[in-house]
Amino acid sequence: MSSLIQKLLKKGIIDREKASRLETEVKNNSRKEEEVILDNNILEENLLFSLKSEERKIPLKEVLPEEVPLKILELIPEDSAKYYKMIPLAKKEDVLEVGMVYPEDLANQEALKFLSRQGKWKSQVFLITLTTFNRLLKQYRTLRKEVEKALGELEKDLEAEKVRPGGLPTVAE
Repeated sequence: MSSLIQKLLKKGIIDREKASRLETEVKNNSRKEEEVILDNNILEENLLFSLKSEERKIPLKEVLPEEVPLKILELIPEDSAKYYKMIPLAKKEDVLEVGMVYPEDLANQEALKFLSRQGKWKSQVFLITLTTFNRLLKQYRTLRKEVEKALGELEKDLEAEKVRPGGLPTVAE
């Protein structure tokens, strides 16, 4: 499989010297090609990921945070989502749509297989940009707030029950 840098060279977007410098930067700094290409302002993110989508034959999906139900986020823990740069997008029956920034990474593929076995769902992978991923990752904060709020309300309810004389719930007036 050719690299994205080689693809940019073939398309004439960069010259051989620039390609060589970028590849050296990827290798020496243990960074992803996408990050190096974006940091060097070679291509806009959407164009780069469209090219990657075409190259890897994985559909590129643009998703807004409000389109992802908080309940879906629970299917992939936040730590795993951050580490593997993958995030659940939607669930249709037993198929979970997962957005991944680096679906070609073997460790990410193995992690997804493990999570899908544990969750007893199949996965359908979509390519997402780093920007989309970072926007969606913020939804975990909203999820945490919702959980904290629910736990706080539960604690108040439990405290209220302890206070009542005789331990029997009173009828609301």
